[in-house]
Amino acid sequence: MKSIKYLLISSLFCLVFSAFSQNVILQGTPQTDNIPQKGANRQQYFWVQLSLFGTDLVFNELNSKQNFGNYYGLSLNKKYKLNSVFSHGFGIGMHHQAYNLSNSGLDSLSYSDWNKGRLNFTGLNLNYFLRLNFDPKRGNIIGKYLDIMPFYQHNFHQRATFERGKVTEKKVKSHFPERYAIGAEARLGYNFFSIYVRYKYLSGNNLTHRYADLDLARWSVGLNLNIGD
Repeated sequence: MKSIKYLLISSLFCLVFSAFSQNVILQGTPQTDNIPQKGANRQQYFWVQLSLFGTDLVFNELNSKQNFGNYYGLSLNKKYKLNSVFSHGFGIGMHHQAYNLSNSGLDSLSYSDWNKGRLNFTGLNLNYFLRLNFDPKRGNIIGKYLDIMPFYQHNFHQRATFERGKVTEKKVKSHFPERYAIGAEARLGYNFFSIYVRYKYLSGNNLTHRYADLDLARWSVGLNLNIGD
């Protein structure tokens, strides 16, 4: 009888202890330390952007002093998630932009007897963007998105190159027509690729210099390649 009594008491004690232990587990808070905070669709995301195959859009071709140009850039970008649809962030990087002058542009610079003329700008880019994602249930991927951003562009190196046969003349100046520029850009992308359209609505022209009369394009388009962590 004593053995049965001890067995019943022991079983009852184990049952109470087991119930108490389960109750503590149910009331506990889930562990969040192991949930990653960085990623394509996490709270923070970092990536490197290569801007390739950029070209200028010249709409007034009949009177333009420029034929076409190209744009290349490299930037570091950081995104902060607001919710499943919206996020925002910033970017900082370097760019190289070139404008190829037309015959009218060469004439305005008194280089009418030269075959080619080219303006090269190298500088710094700063931007702030707001992102709209089109697939909020995408998981931890970048997905389809649209970025709208203002940007500031500061050109710290500017050079003009003129060619006539085998003769090349180079001029390095600090007061070319576009010391800085302010504009807006739109990026339409899917995962690691995006296309962009840029518009410069204000530029720092030196109105007292003959280069300031050049009709440089305000619109440009191109392709971005994004490399993320």
